[in-house]
Amino acid sequence: MIKVSVDLAQPTPYLETVGTLGAFKRRLTHRHYIRLIRRHLSSDQMKSGKLLDVGTGSGTFLAEAKRNFPGMVLGGLEYDDRLVAQTNTVLGGPICRQGNAETFDLGSQFDLITSFQVIEHLYDPKAFVANCIKHLLPGGILLITTPNLGCVAKMVMKEKWHGFRDDHVSLKTAQEWKAQMVSAGLTPLYCGTTFFSGIPVLNRAPLGVLNWSLLLGFGSLPWSGGEAFVGVFRAS
Repeated sequence: MIKVSVDLAQPTPYLETVGTLGAFKRRLTHRHYIRLIRRHLSSDQMKSGKLLDVGTGSGTFLAEAKRNFPGMVLGGLEYDDRLVAQTNTVLGGPICRQGNAETFDLGSQFDLITSFQVIEHLYDPKAFVANCIKHLLPGGILLITTPNLGCVAKMVMKEKWHGFRDDHVSLKTAQEWKAQMVSAGLTPLYCGTTFFSGIPVLNRAPLGVLNWSLLLGFGSLPWSGGEAFVGVFRAS
C-alpha cells in the first residue's frame, strides 16, 4: 500500500471556487507559468499538444491553460476525489481523474506535464519524477514548483517557517531539486525561485507591496533564496 500524506478524513484546504479572492491571486501567479510555457514549448505544441497537470487542486491552473492554449488537449490527475470533482466542475467536463502521483499510469504521453506544490507532499519524489518522464514525449517539458528549503524566509522564521508542515514530507533546497531532476535524466531549461511570501511582514501591506510587485512583474528570478523553487526541464 502506497503511503500518502493526505488525510482524506479531514477538510481539504485546497478546495476553492473560481470567484474567490484566493483563486484570483492564484490566477495571477499562474500568469508566470503561462509565460514560461510560451517560452519553452513550440508553437505546434501550444496549438495542439497534450498537457497533464498533476495535483490539480481546484483546477485553477487548468482553467488558465484552457484560456491561453485553447487547442491543447488537457488532462488532470488528483489524489483527493473532492478536488477531482471541483476541477471537473471548473473545466466543464471529465478532464481530471483520481490517481496517485507516484504510481499513475495513463497509457499515453504528453508534451507538457505541470505540477505545482505537489512533490513536497510525496514520500517518494524520485518515483514521481520517473513517472513524469515515462509520461513525457521525447522533448517534452516538465514544469514544477515546490517550497524551497533554502529560502530567506526559512532562515528568518526558522522553525516557524510555514513550509514546515506535517504533510510536507519531502523538502529540499532549490539546488537539491535541480540536482535530483538532472540525475533523473532531465535537462534544465530554467531554474529559479520566487520572493518573500514566507516572511509575514513582507506579505502584508505596506511592505508586502514590494513582494507582490516582484511576483506580478517577474514571477520568479534565477536566484536560490526565494520562497518556492520553479523549474522547467526537458525530457530527452
